[in-house]
Amino acid sequence: MITRTMLMVPGYNEPAEHLDALENGRNGLPGLRAHGFECVRFPSCYEQLRGRIERIAESIEELRKGGYPFPITILGYSLGGLVARGYLRAHPQRARDIEAIVTVGTPHFGVTTYILPHVVRLLRVPDQAIDDLSHESDFLEWLNGTGGRWETEARTGVRYWEHDREPSLGSDGARIYAIAGLLTKRRRGDDGDGIVTGRSASMGSRLPTHYVIGPHCNHLNIIGHFDPLVCLSMRFTVNDLVWPHTLRAILRFCGVRSPVASNV
Repeated sequence: MITRTMLMVPGYNEPAEHLDALENGRNGLPGLRAHGFECVRFPSCYEQLRGRIERIAESIEELRKGGYPFPITILGYSLGGLVARGYLRAHPQRARDIEAIVTVGTPHFGVTTYILPHVVRLLRVPDQAIDDLSHESDFLEWLNGTGGRWETEARTGVRYWEHDREPSLGSDGARIYAIAGLLTKRRRGDDGDGIVTGRSASMGSRLPTHYVIGPHCNHLNIIGHFDPLVCLSMRFTVNDLVWPHTLRAILRFCGVRSPVASNV
């Protein structure tokens, strides 16, 4: 089996071990490693996102020196997808090193963070990137190449973030594929995984996107991770049948024959 390199970048305030189900599989279902991917975990760090982008640049250079197969695929979960896109934004000349970027539940357009900074301070969360996740952040304006403003949909009264110009998807040299959880079967983009909206995860349908749809397709289940605090605060129900759909979507995008996932 031909080995391919997959750099796994975790989300906000979490280690790459939270992506273990996708990497190693579970309950008899083989993960990415069994399908020929040499999975490398991006080490935990808690600085702002521009700092993490430079760290990932260093990690990719270390992979090259270590003899790993190139070009590589980057799998970015949640905030990790922003770091992956940011790498190409900051280092477009290195796009040839990246075969593809797969983002899972990534808030490309940001998340609503009005109360999150207070919760972060209360819980003494060490991760410093919370402000970068706001729709209005300087980081997302840099990453997407445009700022924006809040608009309200006349029919529903739902507020949404509208960009001033067409957002930049990234470098032309690498493919970007999004996977998004949708907890309902209503219009795609209006709903999401309980934390990231479908519109944000798909860049307003600008990215080719695979939707994992069902009553249990929340932000944690789509990677097969259980966090009791998040589940309690967000009223998430744990379901171990969701993450295989994410795995299957990743494998199919990478051109690998995938296992059959169970219904959700």
